Amino acid sequence: MKNNIYKLFIAFLAIGFMTSCKDEWGTVPGNDSNPIATIYQYKLSRPYNADNDIMLRVAVNNKTTDAYYLVEKTADIGSVTDDAYMDQVISQGIKISDISAESTADIVLTGLYGEYTITVVAVGEGKKTLAKTTFTGLDWADVATGTYYFEVNANTANLFGGSIPTVLQVCTTNDKLYRFKDVFGAGYSMKINMLTLTNTDADGEYTFFRIPVGDTPFTYGNYGAVSYRDVGYWQGNDAFVTSGGYESGMYSDYYCFLCIQYFVSAGSLGYGYDEFYPD
Repeated sequence: MKNNIYKLFIAFLAIGFMTSCKDEWGTVPGNDSNPIATIYQYKLSRPYNADNDIMLRVAVNNKTTDAYYLVEKTADIGSVTDDAYMDQVISQGIKISDISAESTADIVLTGLYGEYTITVVAVGEGKKTLAKTTFTGLDWADVATGTYYFEVNANTANLFGGSIPTVLQVCTTNDKLYRFKDVFGAGYSMKINMLTLTNTDADGEYTFFRIPVGDTPFTYGNYGAVSYRDVGYWQGNDAFVTSGGYESGMYSDYYCFLCIQYFVSAGSLGYGYDEFYPD
């Protein structure tokens, strides 16, 4: 009796093992029954513009023989079935070269303004599947033209000069994000993040803002690239940006004062107040 029960248990165990393997087929890496593409996003460094340029890495499995991609404004994508959209990607998209079973390919996309959807279709053995990712490229609207004045000291006098014409712009998808366009040269804008805190002085009410770390095209001697940030980021203390004489602010007429530190990897080049005067 015990021997029969043992045999019966082994039989059920074998059936369970076979069923389990069948359920997992296609889910264990390398055993997918369908062609599969996976999309990874990478931020690009200069000379690319990370606001509007991106690199995608497409990885496919061993069932994939071909892959295609299509870049579209998200708002332009109609309501279609996945099968119909995959056919559209294959017919209207771009075939990814140098990609085959269990390989990767890198795609660099530039000049993306607004929200985009990038779709990849993997094809193989008469089957196809899709993968999607989105990217929102920053777009800007002019707020005020004017002149940016640098707080010149002995370290920075030969780098920036005294002043430069610029345009204050606001991001169209984030009304708390502003920038001084090309203030350090073409492609080198300074971004500022508006806070909800305000203060009032003899000149009226102003809104505090932060200046995150940014880069410039300039170098200082043998010390490398010159970067900038507000004193709060420099000191690792947010209290500096709203008190103690280290704050930055914008008035309703868009005049701005910026308490900013310029630095290299070896240390500080000094800090002081830059200004933006709207025309």
